[in-house]
This record gives sequence, C-alpha cells and structure tokens, in this order.
Amino acid sequence: MYQRDGNWVTEFYHDGIRYKKALGMGISKTVAKEREAKYKQEVREGKHRIKARRIRFETFTKKYLDHARVNKKPSSAKRNEVSIDQLMPYFKGKLMGSIHPWELEQYKKARRDGGASPATVNRDVACFRNMMNKGIEWGYLQFNPVAKVKELHEDNERMWVLTTDEEECLLKECDKRPQRKKAKYLRDLAEFALYSGMREDEIFNLRWVNVHLDENYVLITDTKNHKNRAIPVNETMREILERRKELQKEYVFTNSADGKLTVLTNSFWTAVAEANLVRHEVKDNETIKVRFRFHDLRHTFGSRLGMNGADLKTIMEIMGHSTPRMAMRYQHPTPDHKLTAVRSLDRSRKRKEEKKVVHLPFGTA
Repeated sequence: MYQRDGNWVTEFYHDGIRYKKALGMGISKTVAKEREAKYKQEVREGKHRIKARRIRFETFTKKYLDHARVNKKPSSAKRNEVSIDQLMPYFKGKLMGSIHPWELEQYKKARRDGGASPATVNRDVACFRNMMNKGIEWGYLQFNPVAKVKELHEDNERMWVLTTDEEECLLKECDKRPQRKKAKYLRDLAEFALYSGMREDEIFNLRWVNVHLDENYVLITDTKNHKNRAIPVNETMREILERRKELQKEYVFTNSADGKLTVLTNSFWTAVAEANLVRHEVKDNETIKVRFRFHDLRHTFGSRLGMNGADLKTIMEIMGHSTPRMAMRYQHPTPDHKLTAVRSLDRSRKRKEEKKVVHLPFGTA
C-alpha cells in the first residue's frame, strides 16, 4: 500500500493476478489499511475476478514478435520467430486462455518424434512460456497455464576441445581460404576467438572504441546476459588487434563492405573439413557425424583456462557466465588431464612404499 497524490492505493498479486485499487483520499493510514484488508478478503472470496480479454494464438504472436524486435537482441527475436513458426501449426486458431498444458506436452512429443533435438524443443517451450507471461502482463490471461511444463533434459556436456596439433591445422587451413575482396581475416577471427573466449556475436560487434590496448582490456557491451564485461588482452590478442588496427575500420572484423560481420563465412566450414575436424559419436544407439563448431573455440579457451589452474570465479568473469554451472565444465575436462590427475595417486603410493624400505648399514651381510 502506498500514497499517490493524496490518494491511498493498494497493489498486490493473488493467484498470479495483479490487483490494484484506490482506497480513498483524505483518510488516515489506519482507515486505508482497514479498506485494504476488506478488499483483499473479497478478492480471496472471488468477488473481484478480472476478466481476461480473448485473443487467438496467431494474433497474439504478432504482438509478441513486435515486442521482441524492440526489446530483445536481434538474434533472440529471430529465434522467437523460428519457434513461433514451429508452434503455429499446432496452436493456430486456439484462444490463448484455452490452451492446456497437455497440448504443449503433445507438441514436445511430436517435435521429438520428428527428429528435433531436446535443446531445440526447449527453446520453443521457453518461447511459449514467455508469451504466456506477457499475456498476463498485457491483460489477456489471468495465469500462465504452461508455467509448470518441464523442459527436456539436454546433453550439454558434449564439446570439442582442440589439441595443439588440431589448433595448428585449423589455423593453417583458415589462412589458406580465399575470402571476399582478398580481405584475409579468417585466421585472425578464429585465433582471436580461441585466445579471448568471446562469443561469435561479441566478436562481430566489437568496435575499436571498446578496445583499450594501453589498459590491456577490451570491453564487451553486447553480451548474452546484457552485462558489460572486460576481457584482459593477452599477447596473442594484442598481436591480432595491432595488426588489424592498421585497417582503420569502425569494427575490428569487417565484411567486404567494411561493415560489421553478420554471418560466419563458408570458408570457415571448408577449413574445418580440410583440417579433418569431424568425428563420429554414438547417440541414442545411432552413430552421428559431429563437426567442429566455431563455438568450440570458446570451449577450448575455457578448458585451457581450467587446465592451467584458473579458479571458477575467474573463468566465470572472463567468459561472462552468470552461474557456476556453465563454468564448471571447464574444470579439467579432457581425458588426458583426468588421466594425469589419477596418475598422481600412483606417485603418492610409490613415495609411501619408498619410505618403508629399510636401508641396512654399509658392509652389513
């Protein structure tokens, strides 16, 4: 309860629905509290039910996408468009307030049966859930009927950490690839990702105004979690930045029109193929072909930090993780590193055995 322009106002939520009422002007706070208590009791008894506006799924999605394009990153808004395209055949024509959780469960099953990955289905479910929340906020719904629909389990531990030989081979192939207008940037781009740990979009959006070589850091302002972060500049990054600074462009990495990069060139995928960075893995009793991704350069960076002894907090701050769960993947992830760790127990055991050896005095029979 609060006072605005001399009028006492109460505002609260009940069963996920927001209620707001003016209690009167020129009254004491004690009287206002009595009126508020009476109003809350009537709400609990169902005497002030708010009637939601009726709107169909396809109409609501247009409003939602207009909101997303203004308030979200372009990549996030584009992902919402992809999800809505998949949701549309299942929910078109339905009133938003009549959609049942079971229908979303059926959608999840149909998408999985159609070959969509758990991660892809989860992006659709998250988009649907957020639409319902906006429906409450905009007065179309009284509550979110799919709030308790669970997402599918994702296997997020699969990542490719480059060996030293694989890194050398990939960078060599990147250097050989022909690029538009002979603008040789691909090797610099891949190596910069490998030694900075920055996401693809963060590198594409990096302007020279945010590069501070004198202070040994670059400032990332367009991050996934919308929080600025400073990344220390190591020697490899410095060499790349000083080399590219001579081009005098607005962005560190530019396309053929001297504007910022928006998509990864196909030359990178050719380099991946030529470097033979393809392997086969068994998933769900089926052998699948796995190709090295640009994002795996970031995974390699994080893994090397962990193997070189960087603590969890440092990894989180450099890579921009909001929770420890993601950064924990980089704590000694490779099989060779794990093997080295357990072999240390052998060395410990040998030292104990050496201490037990009885050394007889010289000359004793």
